[in-house]
Amino acid sequence: MTSPWPRAIRSVLRKPRRSVLMILIMAVVFTALVAQSGVRSSMAEVKNAISANVGAGFTATAAVDAAAGSEAQSGSGAPQQPPTQQPPAHQPPADQGGIDEKVAERLAGIPQVARHSLEAVTIAQPEGANPVTSNRGVQLDPEFAGGVTVTGASDSSLNSAFQGKLYQLVEGKHVAATASQAVIHGEFADHNNLKVGDMLTLAQGDKKVTVTVAGIFEGKTENPSGLPAGASENNVFVDLASAQELGVPITAGRYFTHNAEELPQALAAAQKIAPKLTLEDNSAQFAPVLQAIAGVDKLLATMLLGLSIAGALVLALVSTFWARGRIHEVGVLLSLGKSKGNVLTQFALEATIFAAAAAAISAVLGSVLSGVLGRAVVAQAGDETLSSIHLATNAGGIATALAWGFIIVLMGVSVGVLPLIMQRPKRILSKLS
Repeated sequence: MTSPWPRAIRSVLRKPRRSVLMILIMAVVFTALVAQSGVRSSMAEVKNAISANVGAGFTATAAVDAAAGSEAQSGSGAPQQPPTQQPPAHQPPADQGGIDEKVAERLAGIPQVARHSLEAVTIAQPEGANPVTSNRGVQLDPEFAGGVTVTGASDSSLNSAFQGKLYQLVEGKHVAATASQAVIHGEFADHNNLKVGDMLTLAQGDKKVTVTVAGIFEGKTENPSGLPAGASENNVFVDLASAQELGVPITAGRYFTHNAEELPQALAAAQKIAPKLTLEDNSAQFAPVLQAIAGVDKLLATMLLGLSIAGALVLALVSTFWARGRIHEVGVLLSLGKSKGNVLTQFALEATIFAAAAAAISAVLGSVLSGVLGRAVVAQAGDETLSSIHLATNAGGIATALAWGFIIVLMGVSVGVLPLIMQRPKRILSKLS
């Protein structure tokens, strides 16, 4: 029979134990490759999720001198320093002309910018309400101690203190660009018997604005100035329009990109649009996390290489014993005039049958194992955002892993069988006598 196909099929069926053993060995190699591919896909999803949720972005402020800059706000996302050292997000910047609103909106139009918030910070006097006082910090005479820090924001949730989890909204909602609303600290609310829905009037000179309490927050930031108005309890967030009614210019713009990878391009575009503004990015905050994930990805790539080498060596060893056990069959086929290519093709077809069966098993087992390992990786992060990621099986990754497995099988079989096939039929048969 000239065609190697019938011989290959008969050989597989005639020795069921040998065939099952070969399939199981290949299934182990294939499962490891599929699971490793699945974990890499999970890590890629985790990296994308982190990249999209780290709050990557930059803060634009009007240029100030060195002394003023030391008290200005820094960063646009989570604080770069530990909470005990974090400058208060509500600290009013030094006197400056502010940012032109048209320039600020042009920055918001950068393609990489997904969200933004403009801020205007000042100190105002609350009418019918008193700031929270304490025994800490600088104590002023009563006539000078009645001010609170007012931070006008087009989206107060994007303020660095909220982004850094130093402040947490515990009731109500954040303020936006308009609507005459305010978010106040819980202690300020208790001190003045204020609750969500109450009115609060703020005055600066001869200008006044009345806002509705829309939310209450908790938390503290450090107050390096020591002034009562700089305390977290006396920080009032209002909508941007209300702050502008008090005559306050825009003092900062916070811009967030779709993901961390887009931040350098966004910064480059922002520098062209507003070369006179001070731009400060927050890449230092999330760089270690992304670097750690990149390190894990390299480790998994090394594991893939190691699995490939180990799998090829195991299969080569198994194939050698497999071929040695059939030396009589090879000698007879060669003596009957079958070409070496014909015999080698038969072995390759048998190996392909084994590999196909192993691939079917591994596609299921590997997917399950990769899902378990992927969820374990996400669980170690302990983050609600990451825990909500749906780790779907990547069909393309499985196909690639199985294809690589087939290549390893054929290479292993070739290494095991070729030395035997290359011998003369007479020499093979003489070994049997």
